[in-house]
Amino acid sequence: MAKFKFTNDALQIELSFWERLGSMSRNRQIPFSEIAQVEAVEEVKMRIFGNRMMGTGLPKVAVLGHFRKDKKRMLVYWVRPQQAVILDLNSGPYRRMILGCSDARALAKEITSHLPV
Repeated sequence: MAKFKFTNDALQIELSFWERLGSMSRNRQIPFSEIAQVEAVEEVKMRIFGNRMMGTGLPKVAVLGHFRKDKKRMLVYWVRPQQAVILDLNSGPYRRMILGCSDARALAKEITSHLPV
């Protein structure tokens, strides 16, 4: 499971070796000023992911990697039975990130508390 750390101005996402390999991605740092919206999803539906461009997908088990839906690029780190937090971003290569976690409401609340007013 990805680890989330909070600095004064950014959310840091640290992935395990296997998550980096499966998602064909790296650890990320997202400035709070780039986060437009935060949504907690307790029951993840496969249709939210869109079309995988590269990464790893085991249907209804794990979704890791780069996706595209409605002309928006997404970065996804999610493994069943995790809940998820969806971040809509203002700019950058990805317009949305879907992050697996054990308690989506708590993580969404923590991220929201760091966003600029």
